[in-house]
Amino acid sequence: MAASDTAREAIVLLADGAKVRLRAARAEDGEQLRRMFFGLSDATRYFYFCAGVPGNDVWAERFVSLGRAEGEASYALVVEAGEAVIGVARFDRSPDGRTAEIGLLLADAWQSRGLGRYVLNQLSAEARRRAVTAFTGYMLWENRRMLRLARRVFAHMDLDCAQGGCLLTAQLG
Repeated sequence: MAASDTAREAIVLLADGAKVRLRAARAEDGEQLRRMFFGLSDATRYFYFCAGVPGNDVWAERFVSLGRAEGEASYALVVEAGEAVIGVARFDRSPDGRTAEIGLLLADAWQSRGLGRYVLNQLSAEARRRAVTAFTGYMLWENRRMLRLARRVFAHMDLDCAQGGCLLTAQLG
């Protein structure tokens, strides 16, 4: 891990006493991401991919690719509890260079524990370092927990909801 990546690691102590580490994703995270994918519930995969996605090897490899950043065009962050990867978040810059599409996924047992707020804040800080000024993201209307999280984290946010989904646009302060 590069020195700059190490400086951007964060240890988070959740209200329930659990301790997790947020850090830049590394190439060697692939097997841990695979394990995480196969541990996800059908509902969690549905909400993340906005479609019914089977828990098979093809989709596991697609999921593992989310943990690979491509230079300055994208950034991937993993969440670790002990030696296990329990979350992944990323952003991918749009062609305009100022906005980026985001995604966040936490393992089922780590949802609704206050962790998402820390992950989105860390992701936002990295985006601002890279001169990204806004995030965009698509989520299903029925993914109420993610909608509530976005409203808590992003002070300046717009939602455009239609046909079962919402396009989020959040300004990074």
